[in-house]
Amino acid sequence: MSPSCGRLLALALLATGCAGGKLAARREPLPPPAPGIRAGSLTGAGPETGLPRVRTPRVASQVSVPRALESAASLLGASAIVLGGADHGDGCDALVRAALAEGGIAVAEGDASALHAAARAGAGVRRGKALPGDLVFLSDRPGGPVEHVGLVERAGADGTVVFLHRTARGVARLHLNASSPWKARTEAGKALNDVLIVGAGRVTTGRLLVGYATPR
Repeated sequence: MSPSCGRLLALALLATGCAGGKLAARREPLPPPAPGIRAGSLTGAGPETGLPRVRTPRVASQVSVPRALESAASLLGASAIVLGGADHGDGCDALVRAALAEGGIAVAEGDASALHAAARAGAGVRRGKALPGDLVFLSDRPGGPVEHVGLVERAGADGTVVFLHRTARGVARLHLNASSPWKARTEAGKALNDVLIVGAGRVTTGRLLVGYATPR
């Protein structure tokens, strides 16, 4: 989790390796939660145990946000996060960490919650303007704690952010607009937020936003 820009998306927000509740895709059930994950919660963003450690990022002189974003986008539709010949696992945090490593950008170890805590202790987390290469943190319910992390690919002048996220169906592009969190699209049909099935209801991605952070 590659969805189309103008359609209502029936995607689960989480990857099978991410911690949290069940976002059920329309007409298709999600795979069962990973062992140890409580029933009724979203599969979380934590990496699975025993996975290979992410390789050391390139040196600072080679830092490249475009390269990191190209690496993440190259995995659209994929379930396993394999970059540079290394298998980084299949969680949403694995996608972010592996892609940034390809661009020479190091981030903290741990799941989405740990990345959020590190961001708060560093440059900080904001709900305002997002930039390409930023981390985007999401909850699994409006107002909930951080459960997921994605990578901002681009941000439009109208505030609509396109981000890459590893979902239950693989790596996908999603839309998010925090200024219009309840709207799926404009009257002209332009996508603002993707609509996800959360439990028995539909929730826009804008309502799940916790904030953005620059990983450096």
